[in-house]
Amino acid sequence: MNKTIGQNKLWTGSFIKICLVNFFIFVNFHALLPTFPFFVTYLGGDALTIGVATALFSVASIASRPFSGWLVDTKGRCAVLTAGLIGMAAIPMGYFVSCGIAFAIILRTAHGLFHAASSNASSTWVADIIPCERMGEGLGMYGLSMALSTAIAPALGLMIMNQWGFKPMFVLVAFVALLALVIGLSISSKNYQLSQSPLKIKELFEPLALPAAITQFFFMIAYGVVEVYVAIYASSCNLPTGGVYFIFIALATLATRLLFGKTIDKYGESRLVYSGNVAIIAGILLLVLAHNTPCYLLSAILLGYSFGAVQPSLQTMAMHAVDTPRRGAASSTFFIAFDLGIAIGGFFAGILIKSFNYDTMFLCMIIPCVLSLLYYHIVGRNHISSFNHKKNK
Repeated sequence: MNKTIGQNKLWTGSFIKICLVNFFIFVNFHALLPTFPFFVTYLGGDALTIGVATALFSVASIASRPFSGWLVDTKGRCAVLTAGLIGMAAIPMGYFVSCGIAFAIILRTAHGLFHAASSNASSTWVADIIPCERMGEGLGMYGLSMALSTAIAPALGLMIMNQWGFKPMFVLVAFVALLALVIGLSISSKNYQLSQSPLKIKELFEPLALPAAITQFFFMIAYGVVEVYVAIYASSCNLPTGGVYFIFIALATLATRLLFGKTIDKYGESRLVYSGNVAIIAGILLLVLAHNTPCYLLSAILLGYSFGAVQPSLQTMAMHAVDTPRRGAASSTFFIAFDLGIAIGGFFAGILIKSFNYDTMFLCMIIPCVLSLLYYHIVGRNHISSFNHKKNK
């Protein structure tokens, strides 16, 4: 009896530490997400250049994730996490000597490689630590670390940039990566089985994770675009700063995961996937059609709910059905879709802004949300990886 209770315990020292690691990984990521466009503009770039920089960061992550997933499965979570975090600490310091847009974009692309390695190792490791019976709740709580980084990092990055300039901000993101490295090295839990599979193309992807990944891909096209462009958009519309918007997103995400953390394990993921996509559509409409502070903040709350509902639901769907030696591949498959959505969204958003305007661009982002809903309704919820599919059998 006591042994079972111990085995089902969620809030262990290892779980708390991996959550802290993930928090600092995404502080590094989110502090640069809204500020790097300003850095590109400072160097002389335009909206299209910002889109290219955003896309290349994600393309680098996408290209490296299958291989980092294989390394996580075969060489271990800690080794890949360590390499990724060293790179995430070193690359921002290179921005200090950036002498032009081309070099800055090259560094940003390399940053994507290391971010992919560290986030993939962390998200795989946490699935090993969480008890199987509490996977949905555990990944939802783990996702709070990303939500908190969304609250703190963009606002902090924008504040430091506005008050003291770009270089202190780059020091901040380098420091938090080093902090994540120190915490990661102190995690003692190594209760996972390594794979002996050789490096083969078919071993780099996990088919069981595809339905969740594709649903997430369409969702992230829209969500990623809002994250990248909302600060500049708010400034052009004389709305409160992007930092305020991100704080409201994070508070709503935090509330969503605290209130609905056990929903996936009890009822399946469908309620959250459906409502989350509807919420982001409503949030985009409010952002574009009502240029006033109350609607702007309500838009942020709706986006926070959407991310808090959709992302952990689909990540749980992608991870829970695979065997331990394949969790790295499942994680990389899922986050390839995550990054690819941001990449494609950022690239086409830059083209749409240059050809039309911000309002038209944001309205176009409703299309991938509808596609996310349709794909999940037709394919995702009927797939064997879906909690709802199993409950309906």
